[in-house]
Amino acid sequence: MRFSASPAAIVAVAAVFWGLWWLPLRSLDGLGLGPAAINLWLYAVAAILLLPVLWARRARLIVSGVPLCLAAVLFGLAIVAWNGALQTGQVVRVTLLFYLAPIWGTILGRIVLGEPVTGRRVLAIALGLGGALVLLAEAWPPVPPALGDWLGLGAGMVFAGSATAARYGRVDGRALTASAFLAAAIVAGCVAAFGTEPLAVPTAGTLGWIAIVSLLWLVPVTWALLWGAGRLDPGRLALLMLLEVVAAAASAALLTDEPFGLREAAGCALILAAGALEATGQHTAYPVTRRTAL
Repeated sequence: MRFSASPAAIVAVAAVFWGLWWLPLRSLDGLGLGPAAINLWLYAVAAILLLPVLWARRARLIVSGVPLCLAAVLFGLAIVAWNGALQTGQVVRVTLLFYLAPIWGTILGRIVLGEPVTGRRVLAIALGLGGALVLLAEAWPPVPPALGDWLGLGAGMVFAGSATAARYGRVDGRALTASAFLAAAIVAGCVAAFGTEPLAVPTAGTLGWIAIVSLLWLVPVTWALLWGAGRLDPGRLALLMLLEVVAAAASAALLTDEPFGLREAAGCALILAAGALEATGQHTAYPVTRRTAL
């Protein structure tokens, strides 16, 4: 009997694993390499693994040209910044600040792609920004007080730019993923080379653990997400991806001593509401999403 996996179930599981991504990432931090070096080796392993994909999709790489390069570089920047946010910031705060990405995506979609901004989207933007203000309301003006917050917020902005570039160029999803891991390795290498911390070379044992996390978590979860994304409409996909926020918030509340009080809960509710409102208002599949099917 042939097993048939539900795309929605695959995306839901992938979203939960992304919400728990901070666990292996912080465990690797305990190996003593430093955040920049860990990111470099994580994405170097992933990039090497996906080199055959780049070769197999080389025709699409040439056709996609500048949009693919721009989307991949921005995607690489986003995931390196996102890792840095999880390594240095509070899990719930940086996750929520990253999930303002749909707001920046709406604004960029209007400016670059001429997409309409409906009343529903205006309300989603207001809810999302309201949630951010609640999260950052510890002082005035309400700006991110910590590096992790800035990295989470910036990662969401850059990720929205990557998605916009991919939609503009109708970029092939598999080529983008493989290219983005390569770009992330290069970005992480630059950060490690020019950063304040010395670039540490991992021992064989440490590199083994990094390879295990990369091969058994990072690459499969990303691939599972793309596999499901190619088979779901964008609205349902975005709703399922909100499970990442839930998983991150629940795991951080249970496993860390990071604060999660009324302000964090209110900000979480507003940003989740903004994401749900934006997701349920989408009815048209973007071309790039349909091109990710394996």
